[in-house]
Amino acid sequence: MQNSVFVVNKEPYCIWEMNVGERNREFLNGIDPDYFSYVADIHLNADDEKRAAIALRSDFHHALETLFSLIGSYVQAPDCAYAWIAKCSNNQLRKFVADVSCHRNSLFTKLNIDNVAWSEISRSVFSGYLPNTEKNGRTVSLFAELWGKLADEFLNDAHIDEYNSIKHGFRVRSGGFSLTIGLEHKYGVSPPQDEMKCIGHSEHGTTIIKLEKISSNKDERSYRSKRHSLNWSVKKTALLLQLVSMSINNITSALKISNGVEASTCKFTRPLEDGDFAAPWGYSTGVTSIDMDYILPFDNSMNTNKEQLQKQVDNYVQSKVNK
Repeated sequence: MQNSVFVVNKEPYCIWEMNVGERNREFLNGIDPDYFSYVADIHLNADDEKRAAIALRSDFHHALETLFSLIGSYVQAPDCAYAWIAKCSNNQLRKFVADVSCHRNSLFTKLNIDNVAWSEISRSVFSGYLPNTEKNGRTVSLFAELWGKLADEFLNDAHIDEYNSIKHGFRVRSGGFSLTIGLEHKYGVSPPQDEMKCIGHSEHGTTIIKLEKISSNKDERSYRSKRHSLNWSVKKTALLLQLVSMSINNITSALKISNGVEASTCKFTRPLEDGDFAAPWGYSTGVTSIDMDYILPFDNSMNTNKEQLQKQVDNYVQSKVNK
C-alpha cells in the first residue's frame, strides 16, 4: 500500500492506494485537453445562434472551473491530482484562486517555488518549454497575466450567479440589453429618442432572478427578488475559451512531466502572436451588467427569523391535520 498526504487550501487529507503514481497517471491520461476547443467549434457553427451563445457561455464557465482545478492540483498535489480535485469544493476552489491572486498567501505547495503566485506557477509549468529562450520568458509572462485576468472572470459574483442559473434548471433568459441615457427637458418625461445616447448594448447576454435578504441581519429569513442582467460578447467568450483550452493542455502536460513523463513527449500550446493573449478584451459591450428593479417599501414588520417561520409552518401542518 502507498499513501500521499495532500492539502486543499489549508485542509490536510491522506489518500491510500495500491500505487498512487499509477492511479494519478491513469487520471492524467484520461484528460482531453482539446475538449473545450471542440465544443467551441460546434457552438460557433450552430444554426440556433441564441441557444449556441448560451451553450458557449456555459462551456466557458465550465472550462474556467476545470482550468483552476487543474492548477490547484498542480500547485498543491501534483502526485495525486485526482484526489485534490475530488476533495476541492467550488467554494474552496474560489478561495484558492483568490489567495493566489492576492500575492500575500501562505498556501501549501509541493512545487519548488518561492511564492504561490501566477507568475511563479507559470514559470514552473513552462520550465520544460523552450528553456532559457526569449520565447519561454514571454510565454511565462503572458500566461501568468492571462490566468490573473481569468481569475477575475472566475471570481466575479455576477458570473458565478450566471453559471449557477444556467446549470441549475436553466433559470436564465437569453439575450443582452441596451442602456441609453438622455437629459430630461421636463421632470419625469423621457427626452426624444434621437437625443438618447447608447452607453451599452449587446445582442447576447443573460438575465437571472436573484434573491437578496431584505436586511443585513445574519438571521434574516425574508428575501426579495431582483433582476440581474449581463451583457457579453460571443467573440470574446469564444476567444477566451480557446485560451483556456490551451492553458488546460499546458497544465496537463506539466502535471504529466512532474509525474515522470518525458518532457519531449508532452505538448505545450500557445497563440502564434503575443497580441492574441489580449485580443478577447478588445470586444466590449460598453455596460456589462445592470440590476435595476422596483424599489420596495420595506419596514421592520417584514423581518423574520427561523423560529417565527417554523411556527407558521407548524400551524399550517396542524390545520391540515384538523380538517
